[in-house]
Amino acid sequence: MINTNDLFDTIDSGRQGLNKGISTGIEKLDEYIGGIQKGIYYLIFSGSGGGKSSLALYSYIYRPLKDNPDKDIVLLYYSMEMSEKVLLTKLLGLYVYEEFGVVLSFKDIMSWQKPLSDENYNYLLKGKEWLNSISHKLIIYDKTLNRDSFYRQAMNLLEDNGNFIESKDGLRTIYKPNNPNKLIIGVVDHISLVVPKSGATRKEEMDAISSYAVRLREKCGFTWVFLQQENRNVSNMERRKAELLEPDSSDLKDSGCMYNDSNVCISIFNPLQLKLKVHDRYKIINEDDTNFHGLRDRYRALFIIKNREGEPNKKIPVNFFGEIGYWKTLPKAEEITDYMPYLYLKENFNKEEIKDEAIKPKKEIIYKF
Repeated sequence: MINTNDLFDTIDSGRQGLNKGISTGIEKLDEYIGGIQKGIYYLIFSGSGGGKSSLALYSYIYRPLKDNPDKDIVLLYYSMEMSEKVLLTKLLGLYVYEEFGVVLSFKDIMSWQKPLSDENYNYLLKGKEWLNSISHKLIIYDKTLNRDSFYRQAMNLLEDNGNFIESKDGLRTIYKPNNPNKLIIGVVDHISLVVPKSGATRKEEMDAISSYAVRLREKCGFTWVFLQQENRNVSNMERRKAELLEPDSSDLKDSGCMYNDSNVCISIFNPLQLKLKVHDRYKIINEDDTNFHGLRDRYRALFIIKNREGEPNKKIPVNFFGEIGYWKTLPKAEEITDYMPYLYLKENFNKEEIKDEAIKPKKEIIYKF
């Protein structure tokens, strides 16, 4: 006999608006994958410098925390590339830009070229207040990671937010969350940097971690975001002749297990790295003497290669600002008559001396050149 009660409980929850996903901050991506959903395994991959860590940080860490202050969310970030200090600095830069219109890159905040001004430091202090307000929702694990430490940290988080009980027939262990609507997100950045246990290969370690993630997704509603390195010979002449430069699942490095286990797989494509002048009608490189600028490194294309619960094989052109890790959807190529606004971040007010440590209101938008 089938049990339809659980199915209709979920359907009824959707009618009440409880199944709506959290926005990634990229509207077209939300449209195709339903935003960030509970119990979904997302895989993001790109080549070096493609922006996978920036996308994960912006869409799966910053946006959930910034846009949903009252929602019960907890994030576990397994960071094998960034220290906690670097990660928090990047969140701080995003917050300061969105709230005050000031562009402060990591090197600006750390005074690598010149000392940070009192004015900009005052914005960071306001950002510090926000970081403190979300500190109980963000757990950063930046130590060596293997299958044991991965599983231990995930289980600790689940036990802090619910209980494991035995089923009535004694055949299963059931997870009972304290709040059934709580969203628990784990981000693994990135999986190829795991350290194998003695006697295991890197692939075996990666596959074991992914297997744990699937189990926790199915049994506990854990949402996962895995980042994986791309490894493909796009410079291969045969591939270029066939115009097969855009990514597919065969380009994943070390293991295909994460792709098989995922619900949604997103690849980030940077045509500038391949010196492409045009991609999907967007001008990337301009070599003539006109005033028409190409997007160059400001352009990325997100490819939804796999989407179990929706439409796969979708392409989303996006505007990317690497200095602070900011992403947004681009208009259609034919709608862009001036590329200049997509090359520079905007400042929302003129520079004036801050008095009494008060933050000035936003003024007329100007471009930062």
